[in-house]
Amino acid sequence: MKRIAIYGAGGFGKEVRMLLDRISQTTPDISFAGYLDDFAPRQPVANEYDDVAVAIADVKVRQIIYERLRQKGFPFQSLLHPGVLIDKTNHIGDGCILCAGVQLTVDIRLGRCVIVNLSTTIGHDVTIGDFTSIMPSANISGGVTIGKNVFIGSGAMIFQGITLGDNAIVGAGAVVRHSVSAGQKVAGVPARPI
Repeated sequence: MKRIAIYGAGGFGKEVRMLLDRISQTTPDISFAGYLDDFAPRQPVANEYDDVAVAIADVKVRQIIYERLRQKGFPFQSLLHPGVLIDKTNHIGDGCILCAGVQLTVDIRLGRCVIVNLSTTIGHDVTIGDFTSIMPSANISGGVTIGKNVFIGSGAMIFQGITLGDNAIVGAGAVVRHSVSAGQKVAGVPARPI
């Protein structure tokens, strides 16, 4: 039995708990061990566990927690909802979380600790850097390169061949037709710097 602790007991942490419960229905040797969050009142605390899932959407906070736990020797479990559509040509880094309704076509590479939230689609030949968060219902076309620590808001559309530099932020509902520089924030239809 592999016991998985969740770091983060906020809204997304509770959603990841639901995801883990769903995974355990189809993979009975996986179970929820509790939370590792100091701010988890009235939530079960993990005392014994085999792996950790970091359920924090903020890219910078998630990276800090991941690195701190990694230095202490913690292993990281990737969690994929049983309904995720994924091809065998894809590579999923350690500590990734892929929620219900996610569709990944072919030749996609996810770095470490990437979150792909509900009902997101990702086209062919996409590379996504470490610690990136993609919020619900985003659509990423083929041939896209996404750097590290990128945040993509709910419902955003990223057109084919676009590059999003490290630490870029794409606002909810944005339609990105041109590449976004490292650290740049964009929003709107079409997306423009803000």
